[in-house]
Amino acid sequence: MRFKHKGFPVVAAALAATTFVASLPAGAAASRAELEARVIELERKVDNQGLLELARQIEILQAELRSLRGSLEELQFSLEGARRQQREQYLDLDRRIQAAEAAIQKLSESAVAAAPAGGDPVAEYQAAFQFLKEGRYAEARQGFASFLAAHPGHELSENARYWLGEAHYVERQYPQALAAFEDVIREHPQGRKLGDAMLKAGYCLYELRRDAEARRWLERVMRELPGTPAAREAGARLARMKSEGR
Repeated sequence: MRFKHKGFPVVAAALAATTFVASLPAGAAASRAELEARVIELERKVDNQGLLELARQIEILQAELRSLRGSLEELQFSLEGARRQQREQYLDLDRRIQAAEAAIQKLSESAVAAAPAGGDPVAEYQAAFQFLKEGRYAEARQGFASFLAAHPGHELSENARYWLGEAHYVERQYPQALAAFEDVIREHPQGRKLGDAMLKAGYCLYELRRDAEARRWLERVMRELPGTPAAREAGARLARMKSEGR
């Protein structure tokens, strides 16, 4: 026999037929020729069954390979998205810190005269802000919270509330960050940090997957502060939400 496939019922029949044909007497030439033709047909079927089984197994393996490739692509996309988001957070924080430093200097000069006896609120604020600049976020949060507890109506209280929110946000403590940004919006409705606080409130709600609320804050920033950096960032985040189907 030319084929030795195992596991197919027709193989046994082909082997038996071959043995039988070989045992026929020479005088039965016609019958022998007919049987040989039938044996050849059986061999062909055996061969076809083997090829079909092989093709089926290849198709299964190809399907598994496609599935694995799809999972790998999803993982790579998620990883890149997380890296991009982290870069955005740090760049955003750095830009805001730099923009605030000049304003803080001016505020400090005017606030020193209003400092109550027995304490220096400006020094307390600056110490907390220095912690923030150094990436010591736990100390920064504690410093800003202490400042606000002792000097809730101070000129720097708006900034303290805002940077308290940023110190939570950069470490992805989104519920606490949201509460701090909402304090800025509620306590300083005409303040310098209002637009940034609304923007970051929208960011927090986005991270918390409260999409309808996030869109309301971001749209409010664009509506009330057109042409500002905060409005441009709000528009970019809304576009991102749309592309994500959120």
